[in-house]
Amino acid sequence: MKKGLLGILVGFILLACGDGNVVVQVDPDIQRTKDSIAIAEYLYMKGFLDEEIGNTTNGVRYVILDSGSSVQAERIDESDHVDFNYIGKTLGDTIFDTSIQELGDSLKQHYEENPYITDTGDTVAVFTRLEYEPWFITYSASGWSIPTGQGGFIHGFAEGIAATFKYMGLEGKVLIVIPSGLAYGSSRAGVFIDPNTPIAFELYPIKLTKQ
Repeated sequence: MKKGLLGILVGFILLACGDGNVVVQVDPDIQRTKDSIAIAEYLYMKGFLDEEIGNTTNGVRYVILDSGSSVQAERIDESDHVDFNYIGKTLGDTIFDTSIQELGDSLKQHYEENPYITDTGDTVAVFTRLEYEPWFITYSASGWSIPTGQGGFIHGFAEGIAATFKYMGLEGKVLIVIPSGLAYGSSRAGVFIDPNTPIAFELYPIKLTKQ
């Protein structure tokens, strides 16, 4: 993973026994059904209509919140280099990662003033990011190209980008919701993401370089 993106809050502590890794195995078919119901409920509670919600073949759901610029030179096309900001959150809307410094600094201050205390009574650092920067990719509707040194994506994140960026331009905004099997699966990730938990991202294209 790239420094920052999905590092899940630099300085987090995995909560569990032993080495801190928690793995909760469940039947994959049952989990997919549970995730689908949870994601549908989340989107409906947000007020989105069925016709506003897209769905990939693997169950990533998405909503184009703002299609952004209508100027052709600012629309995202195949092979374009795209820089974008992001906010990662649980389906309870707890933010666990962001590339936006103002938001990150606010979260850091919040947790410094209101430390997160685990159910075992331990205080943990949940947001200690020292620097922020957008993520960038070379966009492809059939896949994605990750620049050298950028690391990788969780599967659902990449699938959400491939499904949505073709509809967007600069200053657009998309919400993607990822089932647990395409996110962190049966493992705990950080303080806020339990095993077998769907997660959501808001993505904001902020810079476009035509190739």
